[in-house]
Amino acid sequence: MTVVALAGVTRVHGDGETAVHALKGVSLQVGEGELVAVMGPSGSGKSTLLNIAGALDRPTSGTVHIDGRDLATVRDLAALRRRSVGFVFQDLNLITSLTAAENVMLPRELDGVRSRRARAEAMAVLTEIGAESLADRFPDELSGGQRQQVAIARALVGERRLLLADEPTGALDTLAGDEILRLLAARCAAGASVLLVTHEPRYAAWADRVVFLRDGLVADATDVPMASAR
Repeated sequence: MTVVALAGVTRVHGDGETAVHALKGVSLQVGEGELVAVMGPSGSGKSTLLNIAGALDRPTSGTVHIDGRDLATVRDLAALRRRSVGFVFQDLNLITSLTAAENVMLPRELDGVRSRRARAEAMAVLTEIGAESLADRFPDELSGGQRQQVAIARALVGERRLLLADEPTGALDTLAGDEILRLLAARCAAGASVLLVTHEPRYAAWADRVVFLRDGLVADATDVPMASAR
């Protein structure tokens, strides 16, 4: 089953002579249980692709479906994102006035989950990634790598069908980065789909497929044996 599908997606910023064509007719499908890595040089459209796949941005043309739903027809995109899509952003987007656990809890509470249950779910994910000791600390009290772990936990909490990760290992050492990829792969084994932007071949090797973007176009797509990364 296809979890996310982009068909003929273009994204143009601005107009006239100053228009920037971030994506140019990109088509991509990610199936249930599939981990797809996206690679390419800076400015190739990788982050734009993630934003459109996760309904944070709308395409200029083309269609985007999540679990068979055309996003152009979805009235409450915020609810869809909270329930179906987990994000790990490059700039992390943690709320500085909330503790690590509260940041992880937030999307569940916004979706109507009671605080006690939301905290239990948050602690379970923080424990899963080895970051339970960070629960009651604020983002300003954490290192860059620790903040990255909290952002990843927030993306994993709940029953998200689609995980979108923009350089999720950027602030982590090799050992911690490998552990994050194991977690993402485990989510795939449980039926979720992962779209991973990375510039590291080491982490792209975990993927079932690698898609290469260049100048807003899919330049190539390659099947990768995951066993080589383990």
